[in-house]
Amino acid sequence: MRLALKYGGIIAAGVAIWVLADHFLLHITRPGSRVAFLTPLFFNLLQLAVIFFGIRAWRRQNHGRLTLRQGIWRGLTISLAYAVLASGFFIAFYLAVGRKVLENEPTALADDRPGAYVLLGAFAGLFLGAIIGGLIYSTVISYMLKVTPQPGAGRKVAQRPAGSRRRR
Repeated sequence: MRLALKYGGIIAAGVAIWVLADHFLLHITRPGSRVAFLTPLFFNLLQLAVIFFGIRAWRRQNHGRLTLRQGIWRGLTISLAYAVLASGFFIAFYLAVGRKVLENEPTALADDRPGAYVLLGAFAGLFLGAIIGGLIYSTVISYMLKVTPQPGAGRKVAQRPAGSRRRR
């Protein structure tokens, strides 16, 4: 569990730093910006990289053994920790800044929708995106990193001497 909180916290901290830098300094995700695609790209690449490092660290703790199921489970727990921590950050950020935080949400452009629905949609998108993305990333990464020990691995196999073949 500590591993999931550690790596999920790294993703959430990276997302929080990006959002704060974007909101106060960079203004990348303003409507009409040509580089607005960088935010989801950064979020996904960060999640992919940190899940990779988290699964690899767990495999190292497990003496080099990792099954596909174990890797997927570790990736999902990291993604769940990221989703919860990032949602907590966005709640605090929303309470501090107010409705201005939601101006970049696609559904915020419709004036007939109350702010609570826009906020709920944004959190659902963040949470489900983190979980579904984590499932996909952890499946691919676990497949690449899986190491299942073979029975009898590490034993020396008795070999016949080269000249002992029977001739017919």
